[in-house]
Amino acid sequence: MAQRPWHPAVAAAPEPATLPVSGISAHEFWGGVFGRVAPVEVEIGAGRGAFLFAAAVAAPDRNFFAIENSSSHAVRLRHEAEARGLANVRVLRADATCVVASLIPAESVAAYHVYFPDPWWKRRHHRRRLFTAAFAAALARTLIRGGRLYFATDVAPYFGAVTALLAAQLEPDDAPRPLAVVTRFEHKALSHGSGIHSASFRRPLL
Repeated sequence: MAQRPWHPAVAAAPEPATLPVSGISAHEFWGGVFGRVAPVEVEIGAGRGAFLFAAAVAAPDRNFFAIENSSSHAVRLRHEAEARGLANVRVLRADATCVVASLIPAESVAAYHVYFPDPWWKRRHHRRRLFTAAFAAALARTLIRGGRLYFATDVAPYFGAVTALLAAQLEPDDAPRPLAVVTRFEHKALSHGSGIHSASFRRPLL
């Protein structure tokens, strides 16, 4: 399979990496990433990997692709995945907005997991937030029909803003978050008495 270097936005990955050329099928694309064809779930902002590794162990028949903006976290996640022998995990240090919008093929992701992204509290920093109308549209475009997106945050105003963006692209769904995994940020929020706000959305079958 022909290969090309990673997109410039992900050139700072902690290890050399390649992606299949554009214009190929989703099966060829993800087959090139994982070395096999299986349903793909993407976690954006995997942090220390609490959900990522639990999910990969629980579902060895699925592929898990983590996009992490922190170089140190990405290196740690990659090393831990290798140490655990998790052949169904891949970790990419990159800006998720670029990856979802420009690299991931349309209708190729079975599920997205986005747990406790930075809310960027100050109004002047809102432009740095992960979720925008364009990003929500890119997530919807890359989900398979019937695919789901799971989102959680401890910030009520941010929850309202994000779910409004997602509801414009996807159908609200009552599916619970997969696995009873408490992430580091979630544990911190709970210890401070914050409520956890979760939602799931589904791309329509038709």
